[in-house]
Amino acid sequence: MKKEKLMLLALASAGIMLSNCKKDAEQTTTQTETVDKVVKTQAVQSVLFNGDATNGTSIWKAINIEGTGALSTVNDETGTLVWKYLKPSGSHRTETRGAVGYQAAEGDNIYIGWTSKIYMPTNLKTEAIFQWKSYPTTGSPQNHPLMIRTKDGKLELQHFDANHTATVPWNTTISVNNWLKFVLRIKVSRNPAVGYIEFWYNGVKQTLSNGTQRVYCQTLDTYDCDPKWGIYGGDASQATHFVKKIRIGTTYADAAQ
Repeated sequence: MKKEKLMLLALASAGIMLSNCKKDAEQTTTQTETVDKVVKTQAVQSVLFNGDATNGTSIWKAINIEGTGALSTVNDETGTLVWKYLKPSGSHRTETRGAVGYQAAEGDNIYIGWTSKIYMPTNLKTEAIFQWKSYPTTGSPQNHPLMIRTKDGKLELQHFDANHTATVPWNTTISVNNWLKFVLRIKVSRNPAVGYIEFWYNGVKQTLSNGTQRVYCQTLDTYDCDPKWGIYGGDASQATHFVKKIRIGTTYADAAQ
């Protein structure tokens, strides 16, 4: 009898231990899954805007077309769906204004990235292929704190100050009919001593006109600013701008797709 009681007690004790081990294992698994979910959620949240053409035109706040231009989507040579901004000769603008779901605010530190291919005469002067545009435009001294345009065979990054005086922190010889990668870092601020820009071209961080890789300047005007892609100006000739991999994020890796 004593032996039987001892065996029963041993079995009961083993059962309790196995039960506790099972609970510990389940708890560990649950904790691991929770951490994984948090990490994944944080990774998703770091991308503030995804401008892929597969997401449709509802991602844009507005489509601005002056003349007979058109916005459409086509597949590139890799089968990726991309935005096609067509601005015929005699037309003034084909642009999209974004980004639905994200609005820049004082103090934001963001990276805006995209990949472009431009078909146009190399000497065509445009007002912009990208804008960091002020809204509302009425009463806006800067109007567009930042723009990238073409002029005299060059790509130019422009900044406009509170007097609407333009400077060119960066330029390079334009390369048409080739995919070009852009990443623009913007510290968003109305204070020119706080706001700044940094710039990567084809994956290389650029030295700017002040001899450093950062220019302090005002980057927010009036109520807010929005990014715009497309073709603005260059009325004398047809221009086509293909754009893909548009991202706004909180890290360089988010934007450098």
